[in-house]
Amino acid sequence: MTMDKRCVMTTTTTTTTTRRDARRHRRDAAARASRVFARARVSPEDDDDDARAESTSVSRRGFFSAVAVAAAAGRRADALAAGSELGERAAFTQTFPILFKPFYGRGYRATVKRELVPGSMWALEQNIELGPLETTIRCVVVKLRDGKLWVHAPLAPTEEFFEFVETCGDGTPSSVAHVVVPTYALEHKIFTKDALRRWRDAALYTAPGQFTFPIRNLSDDIVFGRRVDGVLAGSDADARDVPWRDEIEYETLRVGAFDIGSASQTIYETAFFHKSTKTLIVTDAVAQIPIDPPEANSVDKLLVVSQRSTADPAPEDTPEARRAGWEKTALLVNYFFPEHEELDPSAPGTVIWTDGWHDNFQALAGRLLVPPVVRTLLYAQDPNAVRRWVDAVCARWDFERVVPAHWQAPLACTPDEFKRAFAFLGDDTVDAFPPGDLARGLTPVADAVLGARRRGVSS
Repeated sequence: MTMDKRCVMTTTTTTTTTRRDARRHRRDAAARASRVFARARVSPEDDDDDARAESTSVSRRGFFSAVAVAAAAGRRADALAAGSELGERAAFTQTFPILFKPFYGRGYRATVKRELVPGSMWALEQNIELGPLETTIRCVVVKLRDGKLWVHAPLAPTEEFFEFVETCGDGTPSSVAHVVVPTYALEHKIFTKDALRRWRDAALYTAPGQFTFPIRNLSDDIVFGRRVDGVLAGSDADARDVPWRDEIEYETLRVGAFDIGSASQTIYETAFFHKSTKTLIVTDAVAQIPIDPPEANSVDKLLVVSQRSTADPAPEDTPEARRAGWEKTALLVNYFFPEHEELDPSAPGTVIWTDGWHDNFQALAGRLLVPPVVRTLLYAQDPNAVRRWVDAVCARWDFERVVPAHWQAPLACTPDEFKRAFAFLGDDTVDAFPPGDLARGLTPVADAVLGARRRGVSS
């Protein structure tokens, strides 16, 4: 039996065998996180006339405090549950704090390996978690003509993940020759240093605009554990020192900026085209939210999120409850504070879901789109730059599928279909998201960001 088959069998066993105590601890942790997030909707410090008048507004201070409280409250129970179910092959240590579980320190993540193109391309998938919310994050591995591996956005550094990647090649760490960091976003680069400790012979290539916070301008040796071998600015047409460019071409998008601390940070994302498989690889540019709940999502957490009211007990496990939990999860992750998640006027501190959330999910899911956060906060800053990048991607490459780093993949997609997902650049009423879903989360943030940018331009 090959190592690859043993790894797959181990994953199947560890992710489907559920111990009673582990399920109880995980459900308790998810329910506790749900209650904390509900309480975050109203902060005592904001209990003034304006807050009472705008009862559905969100306290930013309360929300981010709740994130930290939920992470701390659930970490021990989550670790016990995950450790007893997944085992040490799924364990890792997070050495830099980030909002997703485990926030900091020891954590567990199962990895799923899927072959996208036989013998050439694989997806390695884990779930990232914030309280009771789970979504997929994806690493793509390509086998080059010389048999070496090209790894896009490494995931949490578990032994399981490393073995799954290496068995795409000859089964050894030396099979990985190139590691790529495609964007600035922390969740897609935070484990690069761990990966390079394992794959010591690999070269490192990054999108421009990498930054450090709260301490600015730390050296690559500190951030990645070694120097960067190449920065993927512009296009492969401009590059001479990228050894894989005859097989994998790239176009880098430069769009928008955020104030990180006291400095403005420009945002970049690099898209890649694997020529022999006609596959476009992106990070956050497009996505497709699946209609059905992913198999890897925790049933217990779906049931917690499915509740009509946070005061209700978790419902029985039924297909309908799982689907309701998944649809509400998708709305929460994409909009932060969706339209039909409301404060219960008869029960202070309780959140309820009102009728209409299912229709809003249907408007979001099952189609190729630019995710609401990306469209509203990033691409709205410089639509012309995005349009030029989309035109270059579609003019240069005759791709047949796209593999994003989140949600569903691979997706059958032609250049015309990809360009259609960006039609809103010329008319923001095209494929518009429900205004009520945007109103309490993304729209105020976008107004602040875009207003600040416009003031900066005019000054």
